Amino acid sequence: MLRWKHLKEGKAREKMIDEEVWMDINALHRQGYTYARIGRMVGRDWRTVKRYLMEGAQPVYRRQKDTPSKLDPFKPIIEAWLDKEPALRAARVHQDLVRDYGFTGGYQIVQRYVRDLRAQKDPRWAEERFETAPGHQAQVDWSYEEPIMSAERLALPLYCFHMVLAHSRDAFCCLVGSMDLATFWACHRAAFSHFGGVPKEILYDRTKTVILRHVGREQGLRERRLFHPEALASAMHYGFRIRLCRPYRAKTKGKVESDVDYVRGRLLGAHSFRNYEEANTAWLEWNEEVARKRVHGTHGEVVSVRAERDRDALLSLPPDPYLVVSRTQRTVGRDGFFSFEGRRYALPAKLARPGEKIELVLGAGEIEVRSHGAEPSGGLLASYERGRPEKVMPDPKNDSVVLAKVLGALPREQEVHRRPLSIYEEVVAGG
Repeated sequence: MLRWKHLKEGKAREKMIDEEVWMDINALHRQGYTYARIGRMVGRDWRTVKRYLMEGAQPVYRRQKDTPSKLDPFKPIIEAWLDKEPALRAARVHQDLVRDYGFTGGYQIVQRYVRDLRAQKDPRWAEERFETAPGHQAQVDWSYEEPIMSAERLALPLYCFHMVLAHSRDAFCCLVGSMDLATFWACHRAAFSHFGGVPKEILYDRTKTVILRHVGREQGLRERRLFHPEALASAMHYGFRIRLCRPYRAKTKGKVESDVDYVRGRLLGAHSFRNYEEANTAWLEWNEEVARKRVHGTHGEVVSVRAERDRDALLSLPPDPYLVVSRTQRTVGRDGFFSFEGRRYALPAKLARPGEKIELVLGAGEIEVRSHGAEPSGGLLASYERGRPEKVMPDPKNDSVVLAKVLGALPREQEVHRRPLSIYEEVVAGG
C-alpha cells in the first residue's frame, strides 16, 4: 500500500504544467491561497502545485501529442443538454456526468467546454455585461492619436496606453511615441505606481508584446498559446494573471474601449501638444479635474469614490520593479551616423567604424549602443535619450562626428580653367 502511494505521488510529480497554468499558480499563491485550494482551482494535484512553487522554476513549453480527452465520449450528451437548456450551469453538467454516466474528469475541463460551446451557439453569452470585484481586473489597450507637431515642425507619432480598473473605471493613460516591448511594460510600471498596486488579473487583446503565437489546440475547444517570455516574467514578478480576449471578440474588453473613446473625445482630439511631457501633464490634470470627478453612466457612482475600494483591494507592489528592454541592430553609415525611428544618431568619432554592425538596447526613454555580440556588461559605445524631437542627435557625453568636420574634409573647389572663344571659332572653321 505504501509503495502504491509513492508511485501515485511520483506520477503526480511527473505531470507537466504549461506556462498559463504556472502563471495562475504563481498569482494565486501571491494572493494567499493554500496549495490544496490552488490545486482545485487550476485542476492540478496539490503536490504538483507545491513542487513548482518551492522550486520556483518556470515551465518550458513542450509540444504535446494530440491525446484524446476524457470528455470526448460525453460531448454529444453535453451538446444535447445545452440545446434543450442553454442556461444550464457547468457545475450541474459535471455533477450529472459523474453521477449518472461515470465521468472521472475534473470540473475545469467541463467548465471550459460548456463556456466555449455556449458562446459558439449563441454569441449573446459572450457579450453579456458583467461587473468585477474591487481590485480583481484591469483592462489594457492602445490607441493611435493625431501626431504631435513639435516646435521644430516635426510630426511626432503619438500613441496612448490605456489601463482601466474594471470595477471603478478609474483609468491611467501614458502618451508615448512607440508601442514596442520596452515601452509597453514601462507603461505597466507607471500604471501600477499610479494606482498604488497591482490588479489580480489583466485582460489584453492578442498583442505580440503579450502572446508570441498560437501553437495548435489542446483538448476540447481550448487552444494552446505561447506567451512572450517578458509577459510571463512580468506577470510572475508582480503577481497578476494574464487573460486574453477571444479571437475577434474585442467587446470582451469593452471597459477600456469605452475609455479610449472618452479620452479621445474629451482631451486628445484636435490637441495642441508640442511634446510628450506636455501631453502627459495635460492628461494628469484633466484626469483629476474632469474624468475622476464624473458620475459614471454604468455604475452610477463618482469614479474617484468607487476607485477607493478598487485601489484598496489591489495587490501590493514588489520592492523592486521588473525592467524590460528590447534589442535591435543597425549598421553605421560612412558619416559615422546610424538611423533609428526616423532619427540619425552620431557615434563618437573615435568609435565610429563605417559599415560596422551595432546593437541597440532599448528602454522606454533611453538607448544604449553596444558593439555587436558584446555582453550586456561591456562594449558600451554611447547612450542617448530616446524620442527627442531632433532629427540628428549627437552623443551628449562624447565627441561626435560633426557635419562641419565632414564638409571640411572634402577637397576645395578648384578654379575652372577658362578658354578664349577664339579657340572654338578656329575649331569650327577648320571643320
